[in-house]
Amino acid sequence: MPDGGVPAPAAEGPGAGRYAAAVDDALDRLVDVGFEFGPDFAMHAPMAAETLVTLDHPDEVPSWIERNLRRRRSYAPPPPMEPIPAGDLAGRRAALGDYRRVTDWVEYFDRRLAEEPWRDVVARWWPVLLDGAFAAFTHGLIRTAHAVRILRTAPKPSGLQLNELARGLAYWAARFTPVRGPGGTGEIPVTLAARVPADRVPAALSELTVVNAGLYAEYAPRPPVPAVHTVTAPAAVRLVLPILPEELWAPSYAAAEALAAQVWAVSRGFSGKGAPLPDGDPPAADALVEQAVEIGEEHAIKLAEACRREYALRPDPRYLAAAHTLNVNCRHEGGL
Repeated sequence: MPDGGVPAPAAEGPGAGRYAAAVDDALDRLVDVGFEFGPDFAMHAPMAAETLVTLDHPDEVPSWIERNLRRRRSYAPPPPMEPIPAGDLAGRRAALGDYRRVTDWVEYFDRRLAEEPWRDVVARWWPVLLDGAFAAFTHGLIRTAHAVRILRTAPKPSGLQLNELARGLAYWAARFTPVRGPGGTGEIPVTLAARVPADRVPAALSELTVVNAGLYAEYAPRPPVPAVHTVTAPAAVRLVLPILPEELWAPSYAAAEALAAQVWAVSRGFSGKGAPLPDGDPPAADALVEQAVEIGEEHAIKLAEACRREYALRPDPRYLAAAHTLNVNCRHEGGL
């Protein structure tokens, strides 16, 4: 299967073992944490903790989690209502977009992942959920993508890792929100993606992320966080491409493109353009990562990692400028 422009993670050896141990420790600390800290405000701790481990900062994860949970008091998820039916397609679709069923969805995906290979579960549900990828302002997709990276990197899936994938898929299903077409009107069926052939999707994703990174740096929006997802959501799609059948690559790109446009449409409805950045070139990618880790804000960490990853595939200073923009804004606003 083509790699989608994503280097294959190490599946064995001490590096992968340390990664898996650090991720499991983080997930264990977060096992009782809810999905949201406000209506539709996603808890980022699982995603950011995995990103810190990916950035080779595993020793900082426990203290980062403690600080984050003090700042973001999560809401308890709704109690179970009734099982999501395994053999009833209409019943499953009726539960999409119903956040009251999020715990039911976790239990459903836990069962599926106990019975089937995790890659098969993702491949089966990806096209179903893709039409609702604006879920929780793209965070259902992004959390799922981070869980996929965990399972691609760890030598052997653990129960905690599989449960994190179940939670990502469940949150996406429970907050299912249709992706809109151009101009923010109308739902966009992902089957309309044929204009970008599968073999062009990796390059098209690079073009999409670099253009949006450049726009983010140029616009420096206030508040700075929402528009970040014009980069991180398409970059998250790339993380999942290697495990998807090629016939899902073009629809995935179409959804990523539409998501970025939809995020911009919402973001520009806020307060507007921020202060200009200082003159001069942004720091190098590794320095931006270190700055984001020091700042500690979850979006800064995730954007710096996504920009560094995309920059490695297509070296373009717009990625560095985007990460620098958010770092500067985070410092200015006291870590958000």
